[in-house]
Amino acid sequence: MLRKNLDEYKENIFQDLGKKGAILTAGDKIHGFNSLTVSWGGLGLLWGKSVAFVFVRGSRYTYQFLEQSDSVTLSFFEDAYAEALKIIGTVSGKEVNKLELANLTYTYDPDYDGSYITQAKYCFKMKKIYALPIPYESLPLELQNQYYSKGDEHTMYICEIKQFLVKENEE
Repeated sequence: MLRKNLDEYKENIFQDLGKKGAILTAGDKIHGFNSLTVSWGGLGLLWGKSVAFVFVRGSRYTYQFLEQSDSVTLSFFEDAYAEALKIIGTVSGKEVNKLELANLTYTYDPDYDGSYITQAKYCFKMKKIYALPIPYESLPLELQNQYYSKGDEHTMYICEIKQFLVKENEE
């Protein structure tokens, strides 16, 4: 993958994250890595930094990796990888090597101490800067009933985008 200036980002985050989803990978060399598919989040500016924010439920296996490490990546894919994103989003990494099952692989960056999915169309390498649990009781009743009937809360992670990588043949 090629490093690009974030000013060159021209993708549609509403389409790529909201409709297709992305694979979030968290962890480091000491704790290992795990991934899950995410579709809630966004990009923006906060505290003078380019950031991404994502939401992960506490029940997800990847949650512990997010809590233990500051290294986080968001990997985005071509439509041909829709089945792989489905596998990563529905199979627990605690029970099976879901990357292998989805025919995906990690690329580890020792300088960053993080990993991203090799097959990604583009990727954000990030460092977690803030985590905020979202107490569902404080949300409107309609949202509580629709998204939190089992009480499984999300935590919002705000991550500084450190690098923007693009697949080489996407030039």
